[in-house]
Amino acid sequence: MTGYEEQGYLYLENFFSEAEIVTIEKILNKFHEKWLKDNASYYEKGLLNSHGLTSGNYLNEEEKTVLFQFISQDKLQEIIRTVFSETPIFLNTQLFFDPKNSEQKNYWHRDIQYTGMSVEEQKIAICNQDVVHFRIPMRKESGIELIPKTHREWDLSEEFEVRNSLNGAVPSDGLQRGKVIELDRGDVLVFSANMIHRGIYGQNRFSLDVLFCDNIPQMRNFIDSNNYPSKEILENLDNTELFGL
Repeated sequence: MTGYEEQGYLYLENFFSEAEIVTIEKILNKFHEKWLKDNASYYEKGLLNSHGLTSGNYLNEEEKTVLFQFISQDKLQEIIRTVFSETPIFLNTQLFFDPKNSEQKNYWHRDIQYTGMSVEEQKIAICNQDVVHFRIPMRKESGIELIPKTHREWDLSEEFEVRNSLNGAVPSDGLQRGKVIELDRGDVLVFSANMIHRGIYGQNRFSLDVLFCDNIPQMRNFIDSNNYPSKEILENLDNTELFGL
C-alpha cells in the first residue's frame, strides 16, 4: 500500500468480501430510499450525492452502530496509517449516485475550491492539510478520473481553465493528464480531495464515501458533531481515536 504520498491515491481491488459489503449495503439502501423521498426536488435539479448518513433519523441506533463499526474497523485503519502521518479524524460519510438526467455533465474540481479560500490560500493549503475519500462501490461502475500528484501540486494552466470555466473551457472538458480508475464491488479507492478529479457517471453507480481529515483546527471547523457516534455507540467501536473531537 505504498504510493499515496507521491500519487495522491491508492486503488485496492477486492478489498472487502461479499459478506462485508452485504452488511452495509442494506443500511445504505435504506438511507438512500428515505433521502430520495425527502429530497426529490434536489434530485430533479441534478444533485448526485447525499451526506451525513450517521446523523439524523433515517437510520436507527443499531444501523448506525454497524456503519460506525465498518468505518472504524482495523482493516481500514491499516490504510489510514499508510495515508496519514498522524491519526486523522472522521469527517463525514457520503453516497454517490447517478444524476437523474443521463445527459448531465460531470465536472473537474478540487474539493478545496468550495471552501471560500482564495486561489493563493488553496495553493498553500494543499501542501499542509488533507481530506481523504475512501470510496467503496456497491456495484461495478465507471469510477473516478483523477490527475495523479495534484494533491500536492497546482494545476497546469489548461487544467485551471477547465476547472474554473475560463477562456471558453468548461469543467466537463477532457484533460490530457486524467487517469480513469474503474471500480467494482468490493474495491476501495483512497484519494485525496485536494487533487483534481471528477466522477464518471453511468452504470447506475452507488458508492459509499467515508471521509477522514487531518486533526487540525482548520479541518475541525468543517466537522458536524451530529455525524459522530453517541457515547453508547462509541463503547462498541474499535479505534475510537478517529472520533476524538
